Amino acid sequence: MVFKFRLLSNEIKDFVRDIEIQANQTFFDFHKAIQDDLNFDSSQIASFFQTNQLWEKEKEFILFDMSDVPNNSMIAMDQARMKDFVKDPKQRLIYIFDVFNERALFIELVDMQEEDRYSDYPAVVFSKGLAPQQILFGNRDIGTIIDEDNSDFNFSNQYDENAKEGLPGELDTNEDEDYPDDGPSEYNDDESDSPQDE
Repeated sequence: MVFKFRLLSNEIKDFVRDIEIQANQTFFDFHKAIQDDLNFDSSQIASFFQTNQLWEKEKEFILFDMSDVPNNSMIAMDQARMKDFVKDPKQRLIYIFDVFNERALFIELVDMQEEDRYSDYPAVVFSKGLAPQQILFGNRDIGTIIDEDNSDFNFSNQYDENAKEGLPGELDTNEDEDYPDDGPSEYNDDESDSPQDE
């Protein structure tokens, strides 16, 4: 089984990443794929949160479990296989990459496939837009990761028709041709915030 996740940002409107990962891989594998694709400094702390459909945090997946006391709400990423925690067909996650400012990427499961399509997983299968800056310094007001605007995220398959079927190195990242400024956006107040079936 392969899970396909879509990643969006509340800071950069045209940022989109689609990442496919095998069900038996871990949240640490997912973390590394995100870090590598966005060219982030992997020495920085990061974590995933499993959430409900309202983006309310439920379970945290941390880089390293340094606690001597078992904690069911916090699990080390390398000990958490995707298939053990991704149960909802529209599973939502938050990936916090800047813990000091609580900045995050918003993630939703948009597809599941039985067969592998690539020789190496996790695989970035669609890429659009520049990554948000990993760490912000100073008192810049960027809001919180959870606010009313995040309910407008649209994880629909509007990006899939523009994604190529080739290997991750053959991704379409030309924003001017395929995504004009007046074209559709992942933010659409007229549509539901839930992904549509693909």
